[in-house]
Amino acid sequence: MKRTILGIMFFLTTVSSAYASHYDLPDVDLLPAEIVTKLANDKIDTTEDLFALLMRKSDRVKFAKQYNMAQKDVDNLARKLELMQIVGIGPKAATLLLLSDIPNINALANATANALLDTLQRVNREKNVTGVQPDLTVVTDWINKAKQITNRIEE
Repeated sequence: MKRTILGIMFFLTTVSSAYASHYDLPDVDLLPAEIVTKLANDKIDTTEDLFALLMRKSDRVKFAKQYNMAQKDVDNLARKLELMQIVGIGPKAATLLLLSDIPNINALANATANALLDTLQRVNREKNVTGVQPDLTVVTDWINKAKQITNRIEE
């Protein structure tokens, strides 16, 4: 019995951490410092907290007003945070995906690895988003993990 419970606990810990890249908001360049400070005062400290707050369209509208941000910027932030749920996709990789016409988890889950890799590498060369070019193994892993993600933003 004890062994079964430990196995279940390990599985749950492994599954949740396998599909989540969470960052402390002050450690990533997603928002201006004054908004990060306001969010901290409101007990929103991580990208996970912020994503939970921005999943619904009505909440993004409220957030844009509350934090004096343009609606398109808040929607873009939500898309970036949605992609960042995948381990290996940080802020720069999420930006690269967005610039490569992958606006959300659904698009990533339905992408073809080779075609996406070509696009990512081309866009990264043109825009110099990240110093590291993704490779086929990484892109395939992102696509496979995207298929497992259940937390998706409401469009």
